[in-house]
Amino acid sequence: MTASRAVLSQAHKFLASAKLPDLDRILPPEAVFASAKKSGFLKCNRVEAKTVLAEIWKTTQHMQGNSALQQQQTALVANICTAHKFAPSNFTSLALLLQPTPNSTQITTDLLNLAESLNDPSAILKSAKSKITSSRSLILIESSPIWKKLKSLANQQNIPEAYELLAETYQNAKMPPQAQEYWTKAAAAGSGKACLIMGRQAAIIGKSDIAVEAFKQAAELGEAEAYYELGILQLNKGNKAESSVKEEEEEAEHNLSVAAASGIVRAAVKLAELYKSRNDLVMSEQWGNVANEMKTLE
Repeated sequence: MTASRAVLSQAHKFLASAKLPDLDRILPPEAVFASAKKSGFLKCNRVEAKTVLAEIWKTTQHMQGNSALQQQQTALVANICTAHKFAPSNFTSLALLLQPTPNSTQITTDLLNLAESLNDPSAILKSAKSKITSSRSLILIESSPIWKKLKSLANQQNIPEAYELLAETYQNAKMPPQAQEYWTKAAAAGSGKACLIMGRQAAIIGKSDIAVEAFKQAAELGEAEAYYELGILQLNKGNKAESSVKEEEEEAEHNLSVAAASGIVRAAVKLAELYKSRNDLVMSEQWGNVANEMKTLE
């Protein structure tokens, strides 16, 4: 094996490696650590990461592959992290930083497994999404350890993304009551996505007032699609109530403009149609051109 191939092989391994991996070569440069730490993405520097990872490898390397020792391994890792004041979320962040790096699949998996074993929410969500997507059996999903961790994130920590994933799972399994339960909980926990979905559901059954409030909440939570949906509802409402057509159209135009500025092509198309209906062909053409440019970028 050539020297370069040996390095690549080593980069594939971490916890199960027979030798301590070359962390200097595997980990991102110091500048990446500094930038990630400054932004709050990481809570450690490069030296701290190397120290903790090396100690974990030395302490648990002989335990790899032995499921009977899993709890003991997790306890040892937790003790190491506590001793070094090393947040479990650092493992998830490091895994994400390593993802673009060639030949880092195994160490990325090991880092995520460490984070998940220490109940880091981001790692649990990432792992749950991957495992749920790859499974076709809801029975197997609901009996898996990661499902229990996901429900704990939702029910005990009130994490919106956990409710969302639970809702999506039941929705894909064609179980509307369970899906609706978790969409409702997700919305209450501050999920813009859930508010958007609930607004669409209300609009479909003709409950426009409820839909408007749901879309407004979703928009406040950063869902660009909600501005589009809100604009369309307001246009329809204005068409039905002649006395308030101008006011509704003004609000609708504003919301559609925000949606278009956020990259929603349908919003730009609708604005072109709106101006055409007013015989403002100049603005209609401008929005039509914007829509066409946006389509080429999709």
